[in-house]
Amino acid sequence: MARTPKKKAEVAGFPGRVVEIRGRRVLVRDDEGERVCFLSGNRAVVGDRVRWVDAPGSGGKVLSVDKRDTELVRMDALGKHQVLAANLGGLLMVAAGTQPPLKGGLIDRYAVAAGICGLDFAVCINKVDLGVSEEAEAEIALREDAGVTFLRTSVVSGVGMDALLDFLVKVSQDAPWALVGHSGVGKTSVIGALLPGYDVGEIGELSAHWGTGQHTTTSSRTFAIGDGGEVVDSPGIRTFAPGGLEASDVRNHFPGMGGLGCRYRDCLHRVDEDGCVAEGEVAAPLLTSYRRLVGEI
Repeated sequence: MARTPKKKAEVAGFPGRVVEIRGRRVLVRDDEGERVCFLSGNRAVVGDRVRWVDAPGSGGKVLSVDKRDTELVRMDALGKHQVLAANLGGLLMVAAGTQPPLKGGLIDRYAVAAGICGLDFAVCINKVDLGVSEEAEAEIALREDAGVTFLRTSVVSGVGMDALLDFLVKVSQDAPWALVGHSGVGKTSVIGALLPGYDVGEIGELSAHWGTGQHTTTSSRTFAIGDGGEVVDSPGIRTFAPGGLEASDVRNHFPGMGGLGCRYRDCLHRVDEDGCVAEGEVAAPLLTSYRRLVGEI
């Protein structure tokens, strides 16, 4: 049934929120349900608040996108900024302990990206039934000491799934948390385990050639969990470079780099920087990862 048009004095269109993206089509949710809308001259991402109108024969049309509270931005392969999601409350990076191998540097990049967006951040180590390598344990320990929250799960055995659900429901009451990370780490499988009996989409096998998962999740999608919580399943990636960074952003949000007593307050903790105490106070692998990211800017 078509909606009753609003008066001319009011803002054009009906308010809604984008909960799924499929190319030029989006699924918009409001108090009356969901409908597919097409984008006409607008760009939208999951989490966007939009205004839409009925469009006979094609569901609806998005008229405008409201100002965003937060944006998760990465740098794409062409060096352009790409907004992945909007109006989030936090990021949960999903990783595996052995297959594919855990990359400490990727944790750091997502931690920085979350920090500059004002988002909370945590890491879920999935597939613990396959074991966690010594190298991965070392990477985890460094970042736990630096204040990063880690949870451990196994979709196969069920280990840690109740704790993960409780955590996500608690933290996502006010705004959704996005599940991010490499392909093949089990993001969609985790959501499927949190929502038994619900169709969350295809689940891919690990690519033997690349050692990473196939990109079976090709669109972002929002799921309601528990009592009032929400999570966003996002496409898997092979690399992630936070967008819009300056060196000071990395310094301010990199795990373990805050509160160092260097001689100068604007110290960037680079090699041989005058009065820098980082090499005596920060674990060498973390400092190497930090300097690598600073060097990319």
